[in-house]
Amino acid sequence: MKVLSKEELRHTIRSLRKNLSSSEHKRLSQRILENIQALGILERATVILAFCPFDGEPDISSIFAQIIKSGKKLVLPKVVGNSLRLCRVGSLELLNAGTFCILEPVECEGVQPEELDLALVPGVAFDRKGCRLGMGKGYYDRTLGRVRAFKVGVAFSFQVFEEIPCDPWDQGVDAVITEEGIFYRR
Repeated sequence: MKVLSKEELRHTIRSLRKNLSSSEHKRLSQRILENIQALGILERATVILAFCPFDGEPDISSIFAQIIKSGKKLVLPKVVGNSLRLCRVGSLELLNAGTFCILEPVECEGVQPEELDLALVPGVAFDRKGCRLGMGKGYYDRTLGRVRAFKVGVAFSFQVFEEIPCDPWDQGVDAVITEEGIFYRR
């Protein structure tokens, strides 16, 4: 089987995500959340990087309040120039549409990537070796290179492949969680 180029993969997967019905997107996102809960991924971490959904990505935002309420630190990215600034979020009311119309913190108590215990990261595609294909601007690659925490890609199962194109600068993940379960890097 021919391995698609990065651009072909981006186009194909983004189309698949955008073509999910609202009810199917919600159902699959809920299954992913159930798997996150069932696997106890959040339990061991105290400083947790998450993301607000964009471009049809799985919606894990319903766990944000739970993270905050449990006394853990919720960290969300904020685009500043050509990089991501990681911001502790104490209240969900302090999120506004930012760059690319993605919800991000209005105020930012900065958190260093090295301080994270867990990173839940989006991606366009992932493979069984832990390679991650993002949107192509390198925001996450520049940040994930400094993250020492367990990195979990969050995706729908149709975003996971046996192999995807992976360049030396692409930052991978340790596992990928989908509505079907979790896959650890081989």
